[in-house]
Amino acid sequence: MASYFSAEEIADLHRHRQEIHQRFRALQEPFMTYNFTNVGAREHAQHGFCRRLHTLAQSIDHVFEMLPPEREDIPELQEVTAATIAIQAFTMNAFGCLENLAWIWVLEKNVKGKSGLELKPKDIGLGKPYVQQSFSTSFRAFLESRKEWLGHLINFRDSLAHRIPLYIPPYVIPEDKFDEYKKLEGEALGERGRADPKEYRRLREEQRKLCRFQPWMTHSIYDKAPLVVFHSQLVNDYVTIDEYGWRMLEELD
Repeated sequence: MASYFSAEEIADLHRHRQEIHQRFRALQEPFMTYNFTNVGAREHAQHGFCRRLHTLAQSIDHVFEMLPPEREDIPELQEVTAATIAIQAFTMNAFGCLENLAWIWVLEKNVKGKSGLELKPKDIGLGKPYVQQSFSTSFRAFLESRKEWLGHLINFRDSLAHRIPLYIPPYVIPEDKFDEYKKLEGEALGERGRADPKEYRRLREEQRKLCRFQPWMTHSIYDKAPLVVFHSQLVNDYVTIDEYGWRMLEELD
């Protein structure tokens, strides 16, 4: 059974994974040492944004260790579950990074709402009206250029928090193997399988041989949620959040 990825793609994924830690250290330093005038902004930078970045990097490591892209066999359920937990943690903290950046800006720049009133927590976010209008034209253009990516992240975050949690299908049945799989299913659940435990296990193993693992994540089947290749998505999401961080530093200065 061949890997889902080509040898070149596998090498690229591992290289990008290694670069994540370099990116983390490079971005962590300016946020940890920035001369904030507001103590709340400093807390959101050091104990919010930077801690979340570390969680993202660790989550990527866990996924690559549990389900490496070069893997060819069907993983055990506990391995899939561990990777799923890491992806769920990544998703929530990825969105949390953007929220921390919004709080950093609002507190450090003393952004106010209507009639100069303090902004309520629900009105603080990179896309919230009073926050967004306080940004420079170039930063607003950057946010606009990332709207599609942000929409996908919010969709997965909202489903995880409020509807159907993200999951990794344990295996898929190739279309050309489906009839044989169903035949074995009937035999395993029929008289042969019920009468002989060894025969039941053999039939289930024959079924398993027909299946293959695909490195996909999704949430709801009925919502027609997209199937996302999670190795590359996690890396790309981290790189995008890294870009948000550097752009925010430029905006602060």
